[in-house]
Amino acid sequence: MRWLAVLDMDGTLLEHRTVDVLCEKLGLSTNLAEIDRISKNLRAYEISLKIAKLFSGFSAAKLEEIFDTIPVVKGAKDFVNFLESREFVTAIVTDSYEFLASRLAKKLGVDIVRGNKLEIRNGIVTGKIIMPMGWEKEKQPNCQRKSVCKLHVMNELLNKYSIKNNRTLAVGDSKSDLCIIRKAKIGVAFRPKDEDIVNVAAIVEHSDFYELIGKLKTFLESNGN
Repeated sequence: MRWLAVLDMDGTLLEHRTVDVLCEKLGLSTNLAEIDRISKNLRAYEISLKIAKLFSGFSAAKLEEIFDTIPVVKGAKDFVNFLESREFVTAIVTDSYEFLASRLAKKLGVDIVRGNKLEIRNGIVTGKIIMPMGWEKEKQPNCQRKSVCKLHVMNELLNKYSIKNNRTLAVGDSKSDLCIIRKAKIGVAFRPKDEDIVNVAAIVEHSDFYELIGKLKTFLESNGN
């Protein structure tokens, strides 16, 4: 039976948040800190719009070069291999940038990538993004209104791949992953940074993907999968 695995990227598959590393290397950390300072007064997607503007004028190749230096969490490649051996369709779903996440997906062997599309013209970032949104269709209470609604992507992929009985795995580390962890048949709080996701997760893992493989294998076998 086929399953769907939805994987967060920053802080889950990668050791660090992409925009933090990009801003540090490009001398934009002070600008990012100012956006973080006023973030409580903004909707989540408005924060994404402001952060994208910081990269205006930089080459996409430079962003790719920096992105490729971010360490991958121990065992991530073997975790993806394990999922594929169990007939999982795998997807990275992130509110970072799709063109960067696609590089990680290729490295790990992940099937699908969904994220913000950073506008690039003649190899140069314009500072504009196309945000998939989707939360307006899900009508969840206390919605965070992120630029990428991970729950909406999960539901779309379930339909696209005709996956029945909510055979879903969601792996994330922060409150932005709350909806998918709560919705999934197997919700995983991985190195959790927020107690809310711990409270709704079927599995909590504080170490690495090798440890998660062991826990997930036990979970699947105990449920006849």
